[in-house]
Amino acid sequence: MKKKLALLLITTGILGGCEQFNQESGSESNQASETSSSIEKLTPEEEQKRAKEAEHQAMLDTLPAVSSDDWNLILVNNWTKIDESVEIPLSELPDGYPVDERIFLVDERIIEDYVAMADAGKEAGHEILAVSTYRSVELQTTNYNNRIQQYLDEGFSQEEAVKLTEDYIAIPGGSEHHTGLAIDVMDTEWVNTGKGLVAEFDTQASQQWLVENAAEYGFVLRFPEGKKDETGIEYESWHFRYVGKENAAYMKKHELALEEYIALLEEAGK
Repeated sequence: MKKKLALLLITTGILGGCEQFNQESGSESNQASETSSSIEKLTPEEEQKRAKEAEHQAMLDTLPAVSSDDWNLILVNNWTKIDESVEIPLSELPDGYPVDERIFLVDERIIEDYVAMADAGKEAGHEILAVSTYRSVELQTTNYNNRIQQYLDEGFSQEEAVKLTEDYIAIPGGSEHHTGLAIDVMDTEWVNTGKGLVAEFDTQASQQWLVENAAEYGFVLRFPEGKKDETGIEYESWHFRYVGKENAAYMKKHELALEEYIALLEEAGK
């Protein structure tokens, strides 16, 4: 009798355990189902937002170990004027367009990398020439006013002349050429066409080579297509800016204008 009672209790316990297991399994299954259901309820817009947030965080996490205050990341544009009290170590660039005995000055710290880039371009079959480098605020003022007058002479209003001028010419004090880190380039073949600094320079193999390879030497195309809202300047296929090799590689990879890159560094506290 005692054996039968013990067997009955054991059987009841096993069945009770199975029932409890089934209940717990069912609960876990319901929770998993609810979790899965909540994920499935994300709208396409929400999914896209999460993906962008994840991409943005990944960009912050992989920023180079640099500072937005570094000398090669100085930001000058129509909203941020050059600090004229900062002394720039200018030296003559050995490779410039030979006209009017002009001296091409740049920040001496970029000369070695520029020369290496020009030499590599020559080996690839491209005669790259600097046609504009450091520019004082006074010279920029002259260029700015002359271009406005040119548009006025063509019949544009003062407002229209200023707008057209500032699409391509920075306001005095707001030009990258004040930094000694910007170089306008052409090649001998393009110089001979007489077309000058126009967007169509990007039809040249030399310009395409520069866009592809400049980052290896610390340079980036400063005013890319589609970035006017960020830079304030229309597309300039000829204007290259020195930012340093690490920065240039990152900017090229993520297709960033300098303004966007600086904003990322500041967001990361760099």
